Amino acid sequence: MSKKKKNRNKFDGQFAGVTHKQRESEAFKELSIHAKWLYVEFRFKYNGQNDHNIIFTQIEAKNIMAIDTFYKSRNKLIEVGLIDIIKRGGLEKQSAIYGLSDRWKKYGTKDFVKVDIKKILPKIFKTKFKKGHKFMGNRFKKREHL
Repeated sequence: MSKKKKNRNKFDGQFAGVTHKQRESEAFKELSIHAKWLYVEFRFKYNGQNDHNIIFTQIEAKNIMAIDTFYKSRNKLIEVGLIDIIKRGGLEKQSAIYGLSDRWKKYGTKDFVKVDIKKILPKIFKTKFKKGHKFMGNRFKKREHL
């Protein structure tokens, strides 16, 4: 009776690989633990063919971490060159499309292509409205006392 050999190289389910070069790079060393975890989540969404078509919705982001932490971590990943924004989402409930990038390989050198996040992701509404502002339809009118 012969025994079957187990193939130890096979794995079950999805795989999110971070290479040794990425882990030891200057770009990866600068990341916070939240940004590193978010990068692993981006790698989970990568299936071998969609390196510039990774969709990450705001609901998915809220399930992983606080939304402000997600934005800070995402911006840091863009800044160091691990991901790029392909299409900005937001309005009309469209999700953002991200892509994995190789810019991180040149991070810390003069050949690194720096991306200005404020130009890519400008704040849409810069004014915060207060109670009684005309834009809100004066729902909060001041009451006059007799």
